Amino acid sequence: MNELSLAKEYPKEQFNLLCNTDTIAAIPEIKSPVVQSISIKTDPAEGEVYIQQKAKNEWTDKNGNYHPAVPNLYAITKNGLKKLADGAGIKMVSSEHVIPATCQKCVAVNQNSGKVVQCGNCKNKDVAFKVTISVPQLTGEDLIVSDTNEVIVDNVTASMTPNQKSEFLKFLPQICEAKALNGAIRTALHIKGTYTLQELKKPFVVAYLVPNLGNEEVKRAAIDNMFQSSGRLFGTPPSVQQIETRPPEGTPEQSAAYGDFDDYVDGTYKEAENVPAQAPSEPERNDFYCDKCGEQIEEKVWDYSVQHYERPLCYKCQRIVRGNGR
Repeated sequence: MNELSLAKEYPKEQFNLLCNTDTIAAIPEIKSPVVQSISIKTDPAEGEVYIQQKAKNEWTDKNGNYHPAVPNLYAITKNGLKKLADGAGIKMVSSEHVIPATCQKCVAVNQNSGKVVQCGNCKNKDVAFKVTISVPQLTGEDLIVSDTNEVIVDNVTASMTPNQKSEFLKFLPQICEAKALNGAIRTALHIKGTYTLQELKKPFVVAYLVPNLGNEEVKRAAIDNMFQSSGRLFGTPPSVQQIETRPPEGTPEQSAAYGDFDDYVDGTYKEAENVPAQAPSEPERNDFYCDKCGEQIEEKVWDYSVQHYERPLCYKCQRIVRGNGR
């Protein structure tokens, strides 16, 4: 067995170490360490970082307390996080849509009332995603990390213009999933929320173990395993996917018209300039239906019926239910 001390070979004064470097890893002969040194581009125009907090000059408050100057603080964008995740050998295990908190309240009401309200008839557009990733470690094992992100639409879009909100809602599931993925990567690699420019200029170092193909026994086992599994050799793709999040296919013209998807995935969405004029949009479609007969109803009728009958009903079905005593 040999030993590897990243703390000695990559001192913190010169590198950003993205793993547990306070201990020395004892490496068995059948394993081989992979150490990656990754540089993040510090110019925000290159898309790997953005200014999270602008610099402040030194000042003295009215009580005579001195406040020193504060430099620009930067955060790593989705592109920068993906770059670090690729270098760390991180893979996505799963991504699943989960029930947002607003819908959980509705589920609880349904369970307590014993009534079944048809899902999808409300105006709630909130979404939540849970993303799970696999992170190889210096111990030779894979660490499984999950992160859940929820987007409450009313909170996020409160300060947006109508055009911004409309475009934001087109990509809402992808934005939510990307933020959950980003959160999982930050947690797995112990990435800080902000860095100074001097910190970002230091390379980021990640390390993990892989099979040592220089060992004859490992090489022989790898060759045997390769030929025993024809599926791996010729066809079926692996169930574990490399991390990648992108806008939905089939909407390239929308992405092109409103700029880069990263503009709003990382919380820095801004309304695009010189967007071509669009034809007046059609009136918003009424998506409210009677839970009993299926007839389309107005929103105010839906609201009244849910409030008084605990389910959406048209005028006719309201009279029937009222005549039957419920």
